[in-house]
Formats: sequence, C-alpha cells, structure tokens
Amino acid sequence: MKNKSLLIIASFITIFCACQDDFLQMPLSNSTTADSVFSTTVKAQGAIANAYKRILSQGLPYKNDWNAMIQDNLSGALNYGFGWTLSKDIVLNGMSASGMSEDMDGFNNNFPPIRQAYQVKENIDRVKDMPDNDKAIVKAEMQALIAYRYEQMLIIWGGVPVVSKSFQANENLAVPRSPLKDVVDSVVTWCDQAASVLPSKWADNWSGRMTKAAALAIKSKVLLYAARPLFNNANPYIDFGANNNLIYLGGYDANRWDAAAKAAEAVILEAETNGGASIINTGNPLDDYGNATSKPGNPEVLLAYKFINNTLFDSGNWNNLPMNAFYNSRVWEAQGNVLTSNYLQNYYKQDGTEQVWPNTSTTLSFSDYTSKMNQMEARFKASFQPWEMDAWTNPGDVNWRNQSTFGNGPGYGVARITKFYYKAGSRAWFEFPIFRLAAAYLSAAEAFNETGQVQKALDRLNMIRRRAGLPNVTETDKDKLRTIIQREWAVEFFNENYRLHDVKHWKLANIGNGIIGGQIKSFAFNNNTTVKLTGNSNYTDKVIYQAFWSPNQFLNPFPQNEVNKGVIIQNPKY
Repeated sequence: MKNKSLLIIASFITIFCACQDDFLQMPLSNSTTADSVFSTTVKAQGAIANAYKRILSQGLPYKNDWNAMIQDNLSGALNYGFGWTLSKDIVLNGMSASGMSEDMDGFNNNFPPIRQAYQVKENIDRVKDMPDNDKAIVKAEMQALIAYRYEQMLIIWGGVPVVSKSFQANENLAVPRSPLKDVVDSVVTWCDQAASVLPSKWADNWSGRMTKAAALAIKSKVLLYAARPLFNNANPYIDFGANNNLIYLGGYDANRWDAAAKAAEAVILEAETNGGASIINTGNPLDDYGNATSKPGNPEVLLAYKFINNTLFDSGNWNNLPMNAFYNSRVWEAQGNVLTSNYLQNYYKQDGTEQVWPNTSTTLSFSDYTSKMNQMEARFKASFQPWEMDAWTNPGDVNWRNQSTFGNGPGYGVARITKFYYKAGSRAWFEFPIFRLAAAYLSAAEAFNETGQVQKALDRLNMIRRRAGLPNVTETDKDKLRTIIQREWAVEFFNENYRLHDVKHWKLANIGNGIIGGQIKSFAFNNNTTVKLTGNSNYTDKVIYQAFWSPNQFLNPFPQNEVNKGVIIQNPKY
C-alpha cells in the first residue's frame, strides 16, 4: 500500500468524508457512489481510516460531553462530578430504557459504523490500483473491526442483532436479537478468519492498523466474558422465560474457562513471538507503567484509538470538544470527577502492603495525607495527582504543577486524574489503549485459576505485578486468588473501559454495597470545607452520596423507542 500512516490518513478523512457521510451511514442505493469512493487506493484509504475511527470509538470519551469518565462514575471509581453531568442521574437513579445510557453513543449508533465497515469490505475489490493481497487484508481488517464492535455490544446488552452484510435500500432492515451464543460464536469466527489473513506486524508507516494479535485479543476478550459468571451460570441473572438465551449461555460449562485460557495464551504467543510486543519492564515501575499506558506506539499496545481531532470549539458547543483537543480537558474532567475512597482501597503501597486510610469517624492531619500518598504504588502515581502535590507523571513541568490545575476542588476527592499523560508536557492528545498485552496476561491468570491451574495463573499474574514493582503473589486458594486477580484488573486497567462491566460480569457480591450501588465515599478536607490548592489542614473520609443498584442493571436497557418497533426484545425488568 502507499506510504502514508494510518494517523495521517485519519486526519485526511475530515476533508474526504465531509461530503461522504451520507453514503457511509446509509445503505447503498446505487453503484455510482461506491464506484466514486472506491475508484482509487487513496480515496479508499479515507473510508478505511474512517471505519477505524468510528468503530473503535465505542465507549471512549471522544467527545467531551462532560461524561468522559462516565463508566468510572458508574462503577464507583470516580464520583459523578458536578451536579449537571450526564452521569448523575444514572448514578443516583439507575439506567432506564427512556433515559441516559452509559454508552454515550447509545445502542442505535453501533450500526452505522458496522455498516460502514461492511461497505468497505464489500466494495474494496472495486479499487483498480490496489493489489489483491492488500484487498484481502483490508477485508480482514474490516471483519476484525466488526467483531470488536459486536464484542463490546455483547458485553453491554447480551444477545444483539447480528448483521452479516451492509443492507441495500430495498431490503428489510428489521433484524431481531440473536441468541447470546450465536453472537459469541460469530465474533470468534470473524476473529479467526481475520487473524488468518492479517499481518503480525505492519511497517512503521502503517502503525496502528489491525494485526493478527489484535484480532486474537478481540477473540480473547469475548471468550473471557463468555466464561465469567454473568453469562456462564446455572441460571440467568433474572429469569427471562423463553428469552433466556438472549442473556445467558444456558448453564455453567467449565470448558468456557479453558477456551478463555487458550485464547489469552494465543494472544501472548502471537504478540510476543511475531508481533514485536512486550510487557514493558525496565525495573522502573513508574516509568514502565506510565509509558505502557501513555506513550504513543509503545510495544505493549496491540490496538489503540489513534484518531487526532484538534478542534477546540465548534461555535461554542461543548458537545463537540474532543477528548484529545488539549491536555487541559483532563484538568476539567478531574475537577469534578475525582477518585473515590471506595476505589482507592484497590491500590497497594509501593512495598505491596495495605495502606491504612481514615474512616468516616477519623480526622487526620493533612501531612498524614501527603505522607501516605508518597508511599503508594507506581500505578497510583501514574494515574493520579494528590492535592497540594505536583503530578508524579510530569516532574518539574509547569503544566503539571499543583498550582496549574483548574481552581480548587469540589470539597472532596482522594486525588485528581493524570493517567494517559505520563511525561506529556503540553501534549494535546493521547492514543487510548484499547488492547494492551497486559490484558492477555490477566485474562490468562483469571482463566487458569478457574480451571485449577494455579501455578500458570500465578506466573501470568506476577508478570504484571513485577512490572508494577510489587512482590509476587503466592496464594494458591482458588477463591482468594480470584479476589487478588480481580483487584489487579481494577488497578492495572483503571479508566481503560473495563471496570464497569468487569464487576457486572463477575457478579460481585458487594456490587450493590460500595461498588456500583450503596455508599460512595471520598476524602473531605478542612473539616468538610472546600479542598484548596494550598493550605489544607486535615482530611477524613466522607459519604458523598448513595448510588443506585438493581439486578436488572447487569445488562443495559435497549432504547424504548427501538423496542416499540416490535423487533427488539427488551432486557428483563426495564
């Protein structure tokens, strides 16, 4: 293919696709438009790049709708921020079929990107100046992208309509939900097909495109969630009668954990043997984790959201403010969305022991707060900036000093957010890591533990812990080790689009009592007055609100207006 990087091509689509959006979002009605779009390799590259941008944006804060942290708000990791944020009503009252959803795009908006990927796949053969081998790879890329979007939908909604092609204008567009097993099987098949064609590595000028390891990572994730208790159980989470096959897999099957373990191992083998990927571990935990999550193009990331949008304002419309427009967007996010003490408990001290924090009846000096913050593990320091302290992630940089952050805090909050901006300086964007190799290691650890292969589980788990500078885990009790592995997921993948659905699919016993629902707490300062950038005197723990949880929220509701059409069956109890 031509020597232009995916990143450059992604910028090109803002011009190319301005006049093509209708075609890319609607069913094809004639061949003239397709012939035009796919007349040359250069034009086709615009459609390919836009397919990446739109498919991979699912669940990400690609627009700063003041909900950039919405999944972490709902999982209890961060408070919901200011009172007018989109998260507030969901946190306090739960999801509804007629109200807000945690997926900012909503269910309906999954299908235009899927349709676009199918259109590229189905029309790439029209390009006369593209070699047949390159066309085959493009088709595999599109199939893997479609698999990714379906894997994400399955995790959120369960069984969803499976679309196997782009529709023509005269075709019946009413497609019912497919059984959960059929969606899992479709994703696995698509990933296997794509992986058999995709390259293990791309040349540097095409960095960021789908690889064999990335396709296998999609397969690994869908099989992991298929093995977890929400879907892999003797009974559905709510009896759905004749529609139970839409929300669970029909009973517990231990073989699903074995399949998940094998899939995770396949990712590790392919990524490290052929793909040039590796867990970054130079012996400097802060630098290693910071680079793994923040540095564009680092060897741990298998797939990233690479699109750069430098638009700052669109006629003053905050809704069109992209997440990567400028680093100060993180300051705005952190101003309202601050770490809760519920989630803080997942982090270790840098020596691997437990930190002791105040409770709601204890007030300690502010010097105790700063002292304990300095004792925390590297992954905490790479993700947060405590009050009255400069960010560990950008030492000596004026952009990341305590005084450079926006105003005072909201009156409470453990710490502000700095993740994804390690040694960023004034860098205005970052590449959101959709799949890091570390996820395959934790997936393997989780699956090996469930199949009784404890030593293999420990080997995979401790690879990630050693990189974090923590001592090896030696626990061999299956239930205790499961808890440790789940805690590792929480710390390693904070704010990476995992936590909310991890806790749901694990069906954690305390999910309604301090995770998604129940008392959400955070630190309050100066006898419960507003935290300041300087001069704080004391701190305590404080219940800041009572969050909502109901078992129907294990899966999300479909939009009521879609259900009213009589094709989509609503998830139970909505």
